[in-house]
Amino acid sequence: MNIILGTAGHIDHGKSSLIKALTGTDPDRLPEEKSRGVTIELGFAHLKLENFEIGLIDVPGHADFINNMVSGVGALDIALFIVAADDGWMPQSEEHLQILHYLGITNVIIALTKSDLADDLEFTIELVREEIHETPISQAPIIPISSVTGDGISQLKAEILNRANKLQASPKHHIPRLSVDRAFSPKGTGTVVTGTLTGQSLNRGDLIVSLPENLTASIRNVQNHNQALDASVSGMRTALNLPDLPLHQRGKPGVKRGSLLTLPDHLEAVDTIDVALERASRSITGQSATARVLKNTETVILHHGTSRTRARVILNDRTTLDLAEKCFAQLRLESPIAACVGDRFVIRDGAQQGTLAGGIILDAGSKARGFRTKKRANFLAKRSVAPDNLRELILSELLHKPAIPSSPPLLNLPFTKAYIQQTVEKLAKEKKITLRKNWILAPSWWKEIITSAAKLVDQWHSSHSDSPSMPMGAWKTQLISEGAPEALLDSIEKQLLSNGYMKQKDGIANEEHSLELPQRLVPHAQKILKSLKDGGLTPPPRVELAPDEASQQALTFLIRSNQVIELDPKALLDSQNYQKLHQSIRDYLTQNQRATASELREHSGTSRKYLMPLLESLDAEGITIRDGDYRSLA
Repeated sequence: MNIILGTAGHIDHGKSSLIKALTGTDPDRLPEEKSRGVTIELGFAHLKLENFEIGLIDVPGHADFINNMVSGVGALDIALFIVAADDGWMPQSEEHLQILHYLGITNVIIALTKSDLADDLEFTIELVREEIHETPISQAPIIPISSVTGDGISQLKAEILNRANKLQASPKHHIPRLSVDRAFSPKGTGTVVTGTLTGQSLNRGDLIVSLPENLTASIRNVQNHNQALDASVSGMRTALNLPDLPLHQRGKPGVKRGSLLTLPDHLEAVDTIDVALERASRSITGQSATARVLKNTETVILHHGTSRTRARVILNDRTTLDLAEKCFAQLRLESPIAACVGDRFVIRDGAQQGTLAGGIILDAGSKARGFRTKKRANFLAKRSVAPDNLRELILSELLHKPAIPSSPPLLNLPFTKAYIQQTVEKLAKEKKITLRKNWILAPSWWKEIITSAAKLVDQWHSSHSDSPSMPMGAWKTQLISEGAPEALLDSIEKQLLSNGYMKQKDGIANEEHSLELPQRLVPHAQKILKSLKDGGLTPPPRVELAPDEASQQALTFLIRSNQVIELDPKALLDSQNYQKLHQSIRDYLTQNQRATASELREHSGTSRKYLMPLLESLDAEGITIRDGDYRSLA
C-alpha cells in the first residue's frame, strides 16, 4: 500500500534532519537549500515499513516559503508535526497547525526533535500539549526524538506503522488526479511532471489532460522514486514523462506547477467557487494580518492543490469574518483552476503576510449572480452536510435545480462516470429521483411540470373553445418559460399523451375537449350552414359565405367541428350534402364496377369543382382505386 507522509513545523526545527534519519535520504535538493540550511522547495524521500511504501514530503518552514508548504500538505495521509525541544512552540508551528486543520488533516504525529538539547524534556512536552489543547490534534502522540543520537527513531517508525495500518484504502470510485508540483524537461526526454497521485491509477499509454491549460498528452513513462513502473497508484509519489505536453512559457500555454492532470472529459477549469469558510480561533504571533477581520470583497491568495491564484472573497451573510467564525463565501478567481466539490483549500492575505482562513469547496463552478441571498445560504447548508457523498450531492442539487443532466449531474465531481451512473440508477430504484432521457429530475417537480403542461392545454381550451387544440409551438414556449428544459419537452409531451391528451396536427388537446362556438358567432354560423344546405351540391363560393372576419371565424369553427367539409379551400359542402355526394359515388361504383369522372359527375349532379377533390380524397384514403381514367371501389 502506498501512502504519503509529510512534515510540518517551524524553520530549523529539524524536519529535513529527521527525514534523513528515517530514510537515509537528504530531502534538500537545491544548492541554495544546502547553503542556507533552509528548505525552500518541497523535498522528497522514500521509506519502506513492512508492506507500506511511504513517500515522505519535506515542506518548508520559513515564512517566506509558506506557499510551498501549503502545496506540499494537500495530499497527506499522515502528518509529522515537528517541534524542537530547545525552541518549543513558534509562530510557524501555529501557522502550520492551522493549515493542517483547514486542509482536514487530523492524522498527526508530533515529533519533539532535538530532545537531546532539552533542559527539562517532561516540561517541554507539557508546554507543547498546552499549545495543542482544544485543537483537532489535542490527542496526538508526542514522541521525543534526536536525529543526532537516534533516540526515538524506532518509536517513531512504530507509530507511523501503527497509523498506516489504520488507514482506509483509497476510494476506488475517484478519478485519478495529480497536482503538479514540478514540471521540467530533461535533455532528450521531453516534459516530466511530478506530484502525488490520488484516485484511480494512471497507466503508461493513458491519455491525460492538463488543466486549466486544457492540453492533452499520452503518458510515455511512469516512475516512482526513480523506479520505472507500468502504472502509478493512489498515494504514490509519481513522475510522468509526457513528451507531447509543452512546458509553460510566457505567452504560450503549457503545464506548470499548479496544473492538474486527470482523465479527459471529466473536469473543467472554473473561476468561481462557493465554499464553507472558517477561521481559526487564534491569531499567529508576529502576523498582524491574521488578527484582523477578513472583509467582504477583500482580495486574498487562494491555495488549492499546488495552484495559487488571487481571488476576491464575497461573504454570504455578513461584511466581516472574525477569528473563530464560519460562514459561506464565494471566491471569484483571477485565474481559473481545476477544482472539485469536496476539495479543501487555504487562503492567505493579499500581501502574503499570513494565513487567514480555509475550508471546503461546496460548488465548483458557481455563478456570481444571486450569491448573497438566504436561498443560496440554505442550499449551501444542505450541501455542506456531506460534500464528499455523491448521493447527497445529487439530492441537494435537485433542491437547487429540479432538473439536471445526468452526465454529469454536477460540474467537477471527483467521481468516475461509472460510479456516477451506478449511484443515479440506485437513486431511481429508490424513487428518490425520476429519470427521463439523460436528465435527473426531482419527483415532485416532475409531477408539477406535468400538471402545469396539462393545465396550459386546458386553459387554452377554456379561452379558445372554438379551437380543436393548443398550438404545439405556443405550448412548448410557455413550458420553457415555466422552467422546463427544452430537451425534456418530448418527454413531457409523451407523458401527457398517456394521460388523456392527444396530438392533433400541429397541436395538443384534451381528449374530452368538445368544440364550442362563442355566442357572438352563432348567427354567422347559422347563416353559413343555411346557405350551404340551400345550395345543395352547387353551393355559393367561399367569399360569399364568409365575407367578413366574424363569418370567417364562424366558418373555421364549422370546418373544425366537421359541420362543413372543406374539399379544398374553394370547395365547401355542409356535412349532409357531403355525405349525400359520398354515398352517391359509392352506390354508382357498386352498381357499375367502374366509372370515369365524367360519368360520376353526371350521376351525382355536382360540378367538377366539387367532384374532383372528393375523388382525390377517396383515392388517398384507399376507398377508391384509379386506373387511368377509371375508378373502382377498393
